[in-house]
Amino acid sequence: MRFIPLRAFCIPTRSFWLAAYVLSCGATAAGARERVPPPEPSRSAWVSADAIQQMSSALASYRALARQPQPAPLPNKGTLRFGDTGQAVADLRARLTMTGDLRGRGDAYAFDENVEAAVKRYQLRNGVEPTGIVYGITQRLLNVPLDVRVRQLELNLQRMQQLAPKISAQPRYILMNSASFELQGIQGGAVAVTSRTIAGKRATPTPIVSAQVQALNTLPYWHVPGTIAKAALIPMIRKDPGYLYKERIRVFSSFGGEEVDPGSVNWWGPEAERYVFRQDPGEQNALGVLRFDMPNKHIVYMHDTPMKNLFGYFERAVSAGCVRLQNFWGVADWVLAGQDGQTASTLQGKVASGQQATIRLKQPVPVHFIYLTAWIDNGMVQFRNDLYNRDASAFVSGEDVSARPMGVSIAP
Repeated sequence: MRFIPLRAFCIPTRSFWLAAYVLSCGATAAGARERVPPPEPSRSAWVSADAIQQMSSALASYRALARQPQPAPLPNKGTLRFGDTGQAVADLRARLTMTGDLRGRGDAYAFDENVEAAVKRYQLRNGVEPTGIVYGITQRLLNVPLDVRVRQLELNLQRMQQLAPKISAQPRYILMNSASFELQGIQGGAVAVTSRTIAGKRATPTPIVSAQVQALNTLPYWHVPGTIAKAALIPMIRKDPGYLYKERIRVFSSFGGEEVDPGSVNWWGPEAERYVFRQDPGEQNALGVLRFDMPNKHIVYMHDTPMKNLFGYFERAVSAGCVRLQNFWGVADWVLAGQDGQTASTLQGKVASGQQATIRLKQPVPVHFIYLTAWIDNGMVQFRNDLYNRDASAFVSGEDVSARPMGVSIAP
């Protein structure tokens, strides 16, 4: 059986940092593997004429590869790791050679250093923590049929082609990819600023949105949406009567109404749902210390977050639909470029002094929340989990991290 490797589009071609990153993902001296942080966001523009051309070429290669005989599926149970031998390892080597991740020769039945490095490369290209171990999500991803990958590439190429005319006339704009949990600020066709992001969980997906960042709000209030209040906040109050005090959340009779003493409310009765809630500004606020005002019909926006530890995970689908930014000061500084007397530093000064402010942009910045589960990054095909089932794929590859215990949070 002969496989045609996708060398032009799948072998990682990043420079020294990728090699160092892959090699650094092993065990600690004590033998306990430490969780590897996700790589920095891509500096290759997701949508451009060049990106579309590369995507078209990758699609042609995958179509050709899909017509070739395929390796046997990897076993659903069990784990493959360094030092293992056998037919399952041989099948793994065949798949990694086919995708272009395994380079060099070796014992066809041995899981050696080259195979371990190839597994890490494959995991990185699929947005998975590069452990070098094949089980669970990695095993399921490796078993995805190539005709499914072809369809995935076709759908995402269409998405790029549909978005390209919209952004071509915009000198600078923001793209936020919910599927990769990353943001790019594009200026003159090049990536000028990036950020890791947190997007909506499966039950509350971040929508496809095209809007404009019109203002920045320092130390914003958070007006708790009624849906979140009913589903999460009121049950939390019932479990912990001191929760409102600890989180600095106030209760009001109605929007614009009088403040109500939480102790006077029967939180177990149906009347509890008629109240409205507002969280005081500060670092504990669910919106953090900065909000990007971008009016749209979905009422979603970008903001800081007090839960910064979540940016250390590869899959970051934990919000109620809004988008949390790790590099919010860097994005704010870029958005404010050309705004006389306003920089991220001046905003930080306002926050430090406890000053609430709304800085309206003289030139609003277009922002597009997109959904790309496949694209080309420095010559490599990148695939991501179809988190919101928008690809209508015939496989489920990822875990729902919204179910992972990460501490109690009532947040947008």
